[in-house]
Amino acid sequence: MDQIQHKYVNIRGVNLHIAEAGTDFGSWPVYLLSLHHPTRVSGIVSLGVPFFIPNPQRYKELLPEGFYISRWKAGRAKADFSRFDVRTVWRNIYILFSRSEIPIAEKDKEILDLVDPSTPLPPWLSDEDLAVYATSYEKSGFDSPMQVPYR
Repeated sequence: MDQIQHKYVNIRGVNLHIAEAGTDFGSWPVYLLSLHHPTRVSGIVSLGVPFFIPNPQRYKELLPEGFYISRWKAGRAKADFSRFDVRTVWRNIYILFSRSEIPIAEKDKEILDLVDPSTPLPPWLSDEDLAVYATSYEKSGFDSPMQVPYR
């Protein structure tokens, strides 16, 4: 978890504090906070990682082998990503994780194989936004972001 981003909003006179803590394994601290301090957390929205009490071994026990956290480790993500240019990798990731179902690859497929190339971007992501991500990762590559938690 790189950084917690705090936002304060007032909706119809009710002050809300929203803390964005992260994704994937960054979900665990949020889950633990809700379990240890239930009076301080009114709700959690988690995308891509089902809720259960955090325990790394439980991912292996409860989630299918084709779940992306299981697949994107030990160089497999690098091999999956290297088949595409950076813009296509990000495009496919945003399309996959914007759907209502969790992407699970079949045994002989990779996660990015699940994307139909004709699928449009989610309505909240513009081509300009995607270009910013692609440009950043063309400079830095995926090696550092893939170090944790997937390797």
